[in-house]
Amino acid sequence: MFALEKWGCVALFVSSVALAQAPQVMPFPLEVKRTPEGFTKEERETTQREFTRLLRLAGAQIPDFARFDFALRELKRQDCEREDECLVQLAKKAESLYAVYASLDFTLEGAVQVSGRVVRDDGKVVSPTQTVTLEGQPFKQTASKALTQLLSQLELARLPGQRPVEAKAVAVIAPPAVSRVDDPGAGQRTTGRAIFIAGTAAAAVSGAFLAAGQVMGGQLTPDAQLNLPLAQLPTFQSARTFTTAGLIGLAAGSVTAVVGAFAWGLAPGGGVKVSAMAGPQGAAISVQGAF
Repeated sequence: MFALEKWGCVALFVSSVALAQAPQVMPFPLEVKRTPEGFTKEERETTQREFTRLLRLAGAQIPDFARFDFALRELKRQDCEREDECLVQLAKKAESLYAVYASLDFTLEGAVQVSGRVVRDDGKVVSPTQTVTLEGQPFKQTASKALTQLLSQLELARLPGQRPVEAKAVAVIAPPAVSRVDDPGAGQRTTGRAIFIAGTAAAAVSGAFLAAGQVMGGQLTPDAQLNLPLAQLPTFQSARTFTTAGLIGLAAGSVTAVVGAFAWGLAPGGGVKVSAMAGPQGAAISVQGAF
């Protein structure tokens, strides 16, 4: 019991630390537009360092120098003032969750004006553009106050240290209900169709044998007494064999096909119409329906 309570306390402590983790913010260099007369290059660099210090005071975690420098070198674009995609690329190259853009200007009226916004690495603008205008001298101190107010309005300290997990709705599609319908005629239709096809095939093959016998018979040349030359005797025997086999097979196949057709057509729900017709050339069977 003691071990369980101990681990429970540790888990709670770790969770609290994770929730309180400062957000990773990569700043685009502070864009200093206009400055008072006599504002030196060294003072510009000091203002840049002051901007970074104020970001940390506002609750942001800035990448280390190596990652910071690498991200700025690899960005290769200067349009972060207008394009959110510029800040997205900057955040990704710095392996930060957010990127911030801010500008500093000295207006014609002698006031200090700062503005900025924060964009997440997936393109979401988490803090829209805010603007702060202050009057006062000296310029550096007034600029520091204006930047402090700007970062407060951007609410950096309230940004989550990790991207929120968005719950996605998953559509569950139920399988269609299957109802079993008994078909009493299914077996009879299947058997009848198989018998009909087998009989038809046998009749077709037998017809080919019969035709071959007729062709061979047409090649015989008997004399006036219907005697065949000895040389044609093998042809005569082959013609008789093919003709006999063809007639027997044709008759058997036709009968089989008729039986199968009627079994198929008379099955419940068969959907097949079978009819027999007689003519001067003999009998014929008609089968109409879906095969």
